[in-house]
Amino acid sequence: MNATNPDPALRRGEALLHEDLITPLHDHEESRNRLLATVDGTTRVVTPGQANDLVTTLRPNRAVDDPTVEHVPEGPRFARRGLFRGSLIGLGGLLAASAVPRYSFAAPGDRDLLVCVFLRGGFDGLAALGMPDDSYYNSLRRSTRVTAQKGSIPLSSRYVLNRNFGALTTIWDDKQLAVVLGSGHPGVTRSHFEDQDMCERAATANVRSGWIGRHIASSSAESGTFRAITMGDQRVVLSLTTTAYQSVAMSSVDTFRLDSAWNDGDRLAADLGSVYGDAGGVLATQARATLDAVARLDPLRATTYTPANGASYPDTNWGNGLKDIARLAKADLGMEVACIDYGGWDMHENIGSPNDSDGQFSRLASDFAKGIAAFRTDLGSRWNRVTVVTMSEFGRRVELNGDGGTDHGHGNLMFLMGGGIKGGTVYGDLPDTLSPGNLTDGDLPISVDYRQALSEIVTTRLGNDNLDQVFPGFSPGKPLGVA
Repeated sequence: MNATNPDPALRRGEALLHEDLITPLHDHEESRNRLLATVDGTTRVVTPGQANDLVTTLRPNRAVDDPTVEHVPEGPRFARRGLFRGSLIGLGGLLAASAVPRYSFAAPGDRDLLVCVFLRGGFDGLAALGMPDDSYYNSLRRSTRVTAQKGSIPLSSRYVLNRNFGALTTIWDDKQLAVVLGSGHPGVTRSHFEDQDMCERAATANVRSGWIGRHIASSSAESGTFRAITMGDQRVVLSLTTTAYQSVAMSSVDTFRLDSAWNDGDRLAADLGSVYGDAGGVLATQARATLDAVARLDPLRATTYTPANGASYPDTNWGNGLKDIARLAKADLGMEVACIDYGGWDMHENIGSPNDSDGQFSRLASDFAKGIAAFRTDLGSRWNRVTVVTMSEFGRRVELNGDGGTDHGHGNLMFLMGGGIKGGTVYGDLPDTLSPGNLTDGDLPISVDYRQALSEIVTTRLGNDNLDQVFPGFSPGKPLGVA
């Protein structure tokens, strides 16, 4: 870990390009951010300097040029060291990086398109779903409680869905929306970065890959338009990572291109191919995959996309991300998985009342529901071969805190949607009453391992029976029957 290099090829932050060696973990408390590195089979916390030393030793960057820019008659060109210096995201930094979807492509097959939605920040299941007849729920949740009223969705004799999810009513009525209660990872720690990491891996800490990546690696043909594409904030989503293929980072279909004020796209692609090709290893592989993806999406970007069937997406990152997923699905590129984040659920204060459409939770819930409804409308008959699942790192405390918000908790809920989901049903359950004796340290207990629901989708809708590879260490229990 303390290896030295008289002329280290990596500059500040570039170790993060090597995600199979270095994993950045983020917490909403900046002081708790950390970097993880795998050394001799052991994962440990490292400093940025140690991370760079490790990567420099294991993956020395070759043929680094003079840092000055080379001037040629056609205009300035990249110098290798000048391009790498200070970069946190490598080639992805030359593309737009503002949106939140993440995509994976593989060879077409007789399986659903999986759309995995990660509700980052800790989704509050009890702000989404109410128990109107439970006096403990009403007392603990006070003004934020969900009641049976106009616009809300009755899920059963016990449960009602927040009225701001009203755009999902038709999907529920058509029995294509299911709710799984008491779901979560049994090893939850209430830490954002640890629990997000754990949920996306869906395996023990010594497994470096993500569950969706392992699904693709264990079930897909090796050929395909793309193997995996990540869209988002400077990193490949952990769910999609695997040693079987490289993922490419992008923001959206329209912005996934190579731009330069002084160079055309072909010239820039040639320069980048040369620069990153000299780097070798992961950088070279990543560059080839990115440049290939840019070229293959050129025809799609050349046309203006109009949603079908009168679908109207919210003009938000979430709505535009779903619109891009629909656009790619219709292009028949072999897209098998689309992962998209929806953040902002870490509401420690001022959740707001369901009756207040401008409240924090209400705005996000409405945007979420309207986006899903538009996505379904846009896809038309293709929706019958789509499965949407939501995940979150943990639930929230049952009792409202003094600031009108909720703190990190345990049990939560999952939404499952699609033509192959046995919907119109609530799976799992919550305690008969939310009295103190029925809670786990003031939290909802986790009664359904979230991998149980995922495993049924993987086998039934995605046609992959290799659960020991997708969810190593997990043994499915009694089937929920969700798919």
